Amino acid sequence: MTTVPIEEYDFDLRTQKRRDPDKVDTELKRRWLHLNYANLTNVEQLQDFPLDSVIADALLSEETRPRAQLLENGILLSLRGINLAKNSKPEDMVSVRVFITKDSVLSTGRRKLVALDNIAIALDSNAGPNEPSAWLCTLIANLTDNMAGTVHFIEDTLSGFEDLAIENKETAFQSELANLRRQIIAIRRYLGPQRDALLTLLSDKNKFIDAEHKIEIRESLNHLQLYIEELDLCKERANVLQEEINVNLGQTMNNRMYVLSIVAAIFLPLGFLTGLLGINVGGMPGAENSSAFYLVCLFLLIIALLLTIILKKSRWL
Repeated sequence: MTTVPIEEYDFDLRTQKRRDPDKVDTELKRRWLHLNYANLTNVEQLQDFPLDSVIADALLSEETRPRAQLLENGILLSLRGINLAKNSKPEDMVSVRVFITKDSVLSTGRRKLVALDNIAIALDSNAGPNEPSAWLCTLIANLTDNMAGTVHFIEDTLSGFEDLAIENKETAFQSELANLRRQIIAIRRYLGPQRDALLTLLSDKNKFIDAEHKIEIRESLNHLQLYIEELDLCKERANVLQEEINVNLGQTMNNRMYVLSIVAAIFLPLGFLTGLLGINVGGMPGAENSSAFYLVCLFLLIIALLLTIILKKSRWL
């Protein structure tokens, strides 16, 4: 299966045939044209179309959040999709801007988006949407369906971390857990506004999309809402897991400090006695006795045993 370069999305929706890229055409009748605004030539081509300055600026905007705006002559949309490119981060979501009318679709983007590729490939095979509202439903469905793999991967990864924390008490995955939490937050940041954008499309004021296609959009909205809820749940699970890891680390540290305290309690009097016997002054008892060293060691051992017994009876050990 071949992919279509992002600069060459130019199809006649009626015939589902690619238009001649060398043909100069400033009309958008029954047409889908997708432009890469990183290409200055495409920006100049966009400026040739009779578009309102607000629409043109929105189509060329670098940073946008998902939104939908109902206009008198069409719908202005900004949507986000999971970045499925090789060696990319899913949370680095790819944006697409769309201006759709009853007869045409004009979309712009800067990076490759699989959802658009799938539509272009379907049109190349004469199996794609043949009208703007159907094109929009297909795009929304593709964007939503492509989120499933990433959401399920996050859930499976988090479940694996939970198993490690509960069964093995391992905490070596803390950095991976932190990266996963950042990924959840980054994806969730765009899905909320995207849900609101789809709700706007279902408004009764929207006369550019018929009832049948609104049903399809509502189904995609239900799937999107499910993914949002799953990400919210994953976020809460990750927070609970991080708290559990912190508790385990604190308990481990307390246990180690407890052992050190016990050792210090036993050796503190022993150290005092050895320090006292080590002073270099006259009159030290046993200085002339060859067995004094062994007697002192035995005495210290007895003291250590007595301290151990006392600590055990006090339930410190």
